[in-house]
Amino acid sequence: MKFKVTSFVKSFIKQHVVLTILLILSILGAALISLAPPLVLKYIIDDFILKQIENQIVDTRKLVFISILYFSSYLLSGVFLLLENYLIDVFGQRMIHTLRYQMIKKTQVLKASYFVTHGKGEMQASVMDDVYAIETLFASGLVSIAVSIIKIIGIIISIFIFSYILGIMLLMIIPIIFIITKAFRKKMLQAHLINRKNINLQANAVSETSECLHSIRLLDEENYREDEYIKLLDKSYKAKNKTAVFDSIYSPIIDMLKNIVIAVVAILVSYATNKNLTSLSLGITVGTFAASLSLISSIFSPIQNIGKEMEAMQEGVSGLKRVEIFMNEEEINKKDDSLTAEKIFKYNNEDMIKISDLSFKYDDGDKWIFKEDNFVIHDKDKVMIVGRTGAGKTTLFKLISGLISPTKGKITINGYDVDLIPDKEKRKIYGYVEQGFNAIKGSVIDQITLKDKSLSLEQVKDVMKIVNLDSYIEKHLKDGYQSQFKESDFSRGQLQLLSLARALIYSPKIIMLDEISANLDSKTEKVIIKAIQELSKDKIVLSISHRLSDQLGFTKTINIK
Repeated sequence: MKFKVTSFVKSFIKQHVVLTILLILSILGAALISLAPPLVLKYIIDDFILKQIENQIVDTRKLVFISILYFSSYLLSGVFLLLENYLIDVFGQRMIHTLRYQMIKKTQVLKASYFVTHGKGEMQASVMDDVYAIETLFASGLVSIAVSIIKIIGIIISIFIFSYILGIMLLMIIPIIFIITKAFRKKMLQAHLINRKNINLQANAVSETSECLHSIRLLDEENYREDEYIKLLDKSYKAKNKTAVFDSIYSPIIDMLKNIVIAVVAILVSYATNKNLTSLSLGITVGTFAASLSLISSIFSPIQNIGKEMEAMQEGVSGLKRVEIFMNEEEINKKDDSLTAEKIFKYNNEDMIKISDLSFKYDDGDKWIFKEDNFVIHDKDKVMIVGRTGAGKTTLFKLISGLISPTKGKITINGYDVDLIPDKEKRKIYGYVEQGFNAIKGSVIDQITLKDKSLSLEQVKDVMKIVNLDSYIEKHLKDGYQSQFKESDFSRGQLQLLSLARALIYSPKIIMLDEISANLDSKTEKVIIKAIQELSKDKIVLSISHRLSDQLGFTKTINIK
């Protein structure tokens, strides 16, 4: 189903009904209570001060009471505003948490082609920065605008009650402000879209630079990378500068309109219509006039706030579009959770791995790597995969293990489609050993178990004895298997042995060796060959390596042309 952020927000609100109701009540309360101080001011002037002056009587107790009432109205307004801000923050943080969780889950089902065409930094920027922009859009921008609109409506109604003429004047100003805001909105959105795109490209450039820093320095390419990054910074600066210019022009225009309106109103009602000063022109009282000026001045604050939030919303809209694009990226085929390793290998067919009419090309390429190819691998076969560089040997491994899906055709293991095998079962089926070792954060034992709690220390020790690393870890590492993993504690060959142990810990049925002997010394190679020979007697071995062909005694060769 296609992902839409608006649908996500609706679902989020349904899951957090109580929080949403409390937020709405706090918004209404904060907006309505903000009208209290001007109304209390009207009461103080008309019903107390002017009457006290007219009757020449000063009631000290009542003066204290209404003073407390006036300041209490401001205090109550502040309490509601504090509650509103707190609930907005809670609402926004929960939304960020939920959306980021869904995006991380999305990364687990993305097709491999996504990671080919998109850099790590780009995905990171989308998960972090774009989601934060959406939180600003919904939790801050839209909520703040809703509060401002409620305040504006309340102020207009109050002024109409005081004087319909002042109300009409105020209504004439609103469309002007709306037109000005709309004109700025379009420009802001364009600038934010450009800026957001460049921020993602910057994140990607930083990630790629850090990963390839050794090569960049070795090949003296620092200036090239620096120039490329400066170009991205310049584009972001220009886009951000445009939004800053629009914002700096917008606020003074609104301030100018506010001052003009207040001046016009003051001129119209500034002269008294009777000697007691109890009423002014346009049929309003002095208290009403003071309250009206306060309300008119106040109405520009939420209007300005709408304008400011519009800028944040434009950034949020650009983030929203990028998140929707990410969440709608093509996914891998749905897995069959009922497929377990035990079920797949309950009965063994002679044709253990069957590749039927296999055709494959990457989504971003035109070249067919495989075209209606057919292969059969029998149980206990030892198969060497050969072919020129770039022919598709590693791609075939990824297809057999279900990391990528065929464009056409089918690959089965013991009659079951590899595309349907759940990821959680793959370690029990495939022992995939890559060239090099990809460490995770944690202890030495974590490098083998990948923090799988179902694997015991005894199982780890058994496989480490097979790859001849158990004694080294016990003797040379202070805390043995519980030592924090440091790559510097191991030689390159030992790291390759760790990779082999990790792949074989579950005693998988299919062992896949991807050029594992390329950077090994002869001593480590002998250890690996011995370990593989010991563990692969009743297993299928697929290997991309000419050096291992004689020692492992391959029974079949598949030539990738």
